[in-house]
Amino acid sequence: MEDRISALPDGILCHILSFLPTRDTIATSCLSKRWCPLWRSVPALDLHLDDQTYLQSGCIYSPFLNFAYATLLSHNAQQPLMLVRLRINTRVGPNYIFPKAHFNILIKAVIKRGIKHLHLEMPLTLPLPSSVFNCKTLVVLKLWQVGVDILQSIDLPVLKILHLDYVRVGGIGYISRILRGCPVLEELRANRVNFGTIVGYQSMPKLVRANIGTNFGVEFPLEVVKNFVLIILFILNYLQVIYLKLLQFNHQQGFPLFPNLIHLELNFVTFIKWYVVFELLIHCPNLQTFVLNKPMARILPQDWACPRFVPECISSQLRRCTVMNYKGTECELQFVKYILHHARALQTMTIQHCLNMWDKFEMLQQLAMCPRGSATCKLLFK
Repeated sequence: MEDRISALPDGILCHILSFLPTRDTIATSCLSKRWCPLWRSVPALDLHLDDQTYLQSGCIYSPFLNFAYATLLSHNAQQPLMLVRLRINTRVGPNYIFPKAHFNILIKAVIKRGIKHLHLEMPLTLPLPSSVFNCKTLVVLKLWQVGVDILQSIDLPVLKILHLDYVRVGGIGYISRILRGCPVLEELRANRVNFGTIVGYQSMPKLVRANIGTNFGVEFPLEVVKNFVLIILFILNYLQVIYLKLLQFNHQQGFPLFPNLIHLELNFVTFIKWYVVFELLIHCPNLQTFVLNKPMARILPQDWACPRFVPECISSQLRRCTVMNYKGTECELQFVKYILHHARALQTMTIQHCLNMWDKFEMLQQLAMCPRGSATCKLLFK
């Protein structure tokens, strides 16, 4: 049988291997002489310390460290490292604390190679070296369940994508400092991160995409993200509280204007204040996609109040609208009817539901008879 894969150029083969864990990549060197040197030029390393792999055999960290050091030393020094994933999943206990000194050495070695994409997942007990936040080559930084000590300086001049998931930062106001140290940041994901006080935040004109989810007492100020193209807000508290704490605006000030926003997703865990939803839509004049993710649990119905006037985005810009977890309540029905009637540019109205067959049939009858402002609008059910 002809081996067509081995006939591919080195660059293509290395790109394919970059999607595999490093252990599997190195294992391909046993296939043939053609494959033997390839792994050394793969532009990505995926190093994963897993409990099942090392701890059950009675070993702790030495085999993993030996493998990690050997991999870095054997890798082609002329080939830049584009992506490094380092995942340390270990059990909690005094006998299983990953040595901080070795971790710092690994991180410094990676940074010296001009790393561009760095993904780190590790125990909160293992603080992240400050050198990560002063890396001049980082374009993408993704941190999951990472502890960050107090930082003396933060300088990420080319960082464009920052993901912070379950990150614990020492001190107050350090999230704002981290963001100020990323002058060209374009995408921010922050999930279960304590943003601390809103003092110190500044507008970030390059930032166009955000996925923000938090349930701490003081929240991320939306004034910072008024230039965004895409916003996903995962609202874990009551919306009225979020409206006051998340935005730090009173009712006279209202929401900031989002003139560039074209995609908005609102995810609710508790009840919806419909008038606040419309107040937000009023401040998104160019919105094209709106996703409303309602609570899974059946809750008390909220009063529906028809808006005094149609938001500009609904009347002229909205192309796609999706309602998740539709249960057929009167408020939900009125909201969908309102969008169908007033959205003249609407292309699709998608209803994602969890109804039984009879309720689904009744819902289809109700929505199919709704007048539509757009003759080309399609009503989709999932």
